[in-house]
This record gives sequence, structure tokens and C-alpha cells, in this order.
Amino acid sequence: MKNSFKTLWNTWQWGCGRTVMSAVAAHVNSISVGMCQGFSAVLLPQLLDSNSSILVNNVEASWIASLGVISNPLGALMSGVFMQTLGRKTTVQLTSIPFLIGWTIIGLSTDITFLCLGRFISGVAIGMSSACYVYVAEVSLAQHRGVLSSFGPIFVSIGVLIVYSLGSIMPWQVVSILCALTSFLSFLSVNLTPESPSWLASKGRVADAGKSLMWLRRKPSLADKELAEILNNLGDGNGSTAPTIRDFAAPAVWKPFLILVCFFVLQEASGIYIILYYAVNFFQVAGSTVDSNVASIAVAVLRLVMSVTGSVCIQHVNRRTMAMASAVLMAVSMAVCGAYESAYSPLLVDARPYGWVPLACILFNVSVSMLGMVPLPWMMIGELFPLKVRGIMGGLVPSLGYFFIFVTVKMSPGLMTALATDQIMWLFAAAAAVAACFVAAFLPETRGKTLLQIEKLFSSGEHDATKGTEYLEKKFKPNDSTAVYTISSLVDVCRK
Repeated sequence: MKNSFKTLWNTWQWGCGRTVMSAVAAHVNSISVGMCQGFSAVLLPQLLDSNSSILVNNVEASWIASLGVISNPLGALMSGVFMQTLGRKTTVQLTSIPFLIGWTIIGLSTDITFLCLGRFISGVAIGMSSACYVYVAEVSLAQHRGVLSSFGPIFVSIGVLIVYSLGSIMPWQVVSILCALTSFLSFLSVNLTPESPSWLASKGRVADAGKSLMWLRRKPSLADKELAEILNNLGDGNGSTAPTIRDFAAPAVWKPFLILVCFFVLQEASGIYIILYYAVNFFQVAGSTVDSNVASIAVAVLRLVMSVTGSVCIQHVNRRTMAMASAVLMAVSMAVCGAYESAYSPLLVDARPYGWVPLACILFNVSVSMLGMVPLPWMMIGELFPLKVRGIMGGLVPSLGYFFIFVTVKMSPGLMTALATDQIMWLFAAAAAVAACFVAAFLPETRGKTLLQIEKLFSSGEHDATKGTEYLEKKFKPNDSTAVYTISSLVDVCRK
């Protein structure tokens, strides 16, 4: 027992324990994201019930669901500005405030106006949560970045499972108040973490960046090397990183921008968010004979299990391989479901043979989507862009991704009315197949690469690898009276 405690303490003090804690603290916001995304699936059936205290029609119900998404782009753009000016950690912490306000308004709502207002405000927080991926990418080592970034989808899945489970046994008002407590926990947990070393260095606060790295890494040699690489990543070696139009027009920016935007379009077209936001209704439309509430909880459990599986695989399997396999299997599952619906749609649901097939196909689709198609574009936001523009692009790209989600969520009721169920399934299958081809042709491989190495994948020019080291040595000469800290002396500072 004593040896086990000593091992854990050494991991915390001198291993990756502090980095893991920082990633977990940042991703507590992702639990609230999952709660918001899954909330409409339990809220709408209760509101549409004739005994509901707030009566809504189908059009109003679609707006309540989509208002949790329509404000996501606004939140993402806000996070981009905040990340660039206030810092990554501060932005992550600020994200919990609109979550808290939104959930509280929803829980106390007495009419549809307040419900819509609460959904809109919590949707802003969902958009701001994209800062979590940028923060985690910047505090992680290259070999740990994949698994730590994958905590986001895991925590989102936990949030979906919690809200589906609570919604099946509790009124939506009670569920929303419990969700508000999660956002308060997030605000407290982020307070324990350091600011991103990359952001500190980009603001010329090199000594603070060194202290942050020493808190995270606990090894002077490792912190020294990483700080030099961060300064090299800034490009000019003097800590000046105000982005210019020329920076945004560089291949290292517009190439990953186009790749991620196309990835998001195909992700949304594959139907995964329609299934998530309308889980209960979707199972009814798909003709499943299983209780729709039980089926939606099964979806949430599978999302969680497959999120954990994906986080394990991401350490050992290439990102492109995972994304292609995920897209191909999604296409197959939807094609099988579409074929079943096409064959047996004339029959009543209870009279269809193999009534479990639609449920199995949908559950399989959700499972394999968590291996690549759902998490990877979000994770790669914090990886693909240069440090100078990472804050701004880390807000712009998610804002577009969230806009595409809003379009699909808002259109889905009309889509289910205009098209037969088998046609919807075929549409999802086609989009997933196109996504597999796109990934094979354009998605870069980032597993095990540092952020500087990833930047070079898109850059036509080469960085001078000595600039960061030269600047570090010049800035922190032991005999320089202007130096505040040397990297080695930061050990003593952090131990205190």
C-alpha cells in the first residue's frame, strides 16, 4: 500500500499526473456539452405530453431543440477572441458561466420564452467549449496529446448518458438544476490548472511560460526543450505574435481550414447529430420495437464505451485509419438499415420480422462514429493551426462546425416529413461513404507529431530551428541582470 501511494505521488510530482489533471479539469466543461446536446431528446417528449405544464407544438419543439445549437457559432467566435486576448485557461473557465446561467433559467422556466432563452445561452457555452481542445493540445506532450484530447468526447458521452438517464426518471426541471451543478464544478476545477505555456510565450511572458511548463513537466531539461520549441513555433524568436493578414493567407492556415470545414460538413451530413438530438423520436420513426427511452440510454452507453475505446485506439492507430474505418462502417450500417426499411416499410412495425435490425444498425452507427468521425475534427482544431493564429482559428472553425450542426438539427423534422425513412438512411450512408474518400485523400496524419511538425506539413517554408534556442539562451543568461528566472531555477520556484 505504501509503495502504491509512493508511485502515485511520484507520478503526480515528476510524471504526467499534472498534465492529466489539467486536461481533465478543462474537459469537465465537455460533460455540460453532452448534457446540452442530449437534453432536447428528453425535454421534447415531456413537453409534447398532454400533461406538460408548458404545452408546445412541433414547430416550437424544433426551435427549442435547435436554439441549443444556433448560438454555438457565436460562442465559438467569442472563444476565439478570448483565447487570443485573455488566454486559453481563462476562456475555458469563462465557458462555465453561460452554462450555469442557461441551466438555471431552463430549470426555473414557466413558459416557452424562458426555455428558449436558457437554451440559447447554454448554446453559447457549447460554442465556447471548443477552447478546451486548444488548451489541452498546448499543455500536452506530443505522445500524450491524442489520448488527453480524446477525454473531450469521453466526457461529452458521459454528459449525454447522465442527462438521458436522469430524464427517464425525473422531470426536466430537476434535471436542468442538476446540470447547473456540473458547470459550477467545472469553474472550480479549472482554477487549479496553469495557463497555456504557448499563450504566455506568445504574449512575451516567457518567464511565466517557463514556470507553467515546470509545473506541468517537473523536469528542467524537458521544460527547456519545449520552451525553445514554442519560441521557434512563434516564427521570429522575439515573442511577438500579433497575427497579420499575411499569416492568415499562409498555406499553413488556409489548407487545414478547408480540410476541417469539409470534414465538418460531411460529419453533419452523415446524420450522427440528428440521431443524438432526436434520439427518442428517431427510434420511433425508424420503426424500432424497443422502448424509445431505453434505446436512447443504450445509445448513450455505447457512445461512452466507444469513446473510451477510441481514446485507447488513438494511441496506437493512425488518425486517418481510424477516420476511414469509422466512415466506412457508418455507411454500411445506414445502408443495411435503409435496405431493411425499404423491404419492410409496407408492414406495421409489430408485424415486421427481425424487429431488432433498425435498433442494431443505429447503435452500431453511433458506436463506430465515436472511433473517428465524431471526435477527430474537434480534436484536430487544436493541432493543425500555427500558434500565431491558433486562438482565432480555434474559434472560427468550430463556429462553422456548430453552424452546420444547427442547419441539420433544424432541418431534420422537415427531412423526416419530406423523405421516407429508407431514403433518410440512404442519404446518411452516402454522406459517410463520401467522408471516407475525403479522409483518404486529404486528412493529414498527426499522431505522435509535435505542433511544430504538424505546422510544417502545410507550410512551404522551413522554420529556423535554432531561433527559439538562441532567444531562450539570450533571454535567460544566468548573469543577465534583466533575467527573472532561468529554467533550472524554476525547479525551486515550483517546489515552493
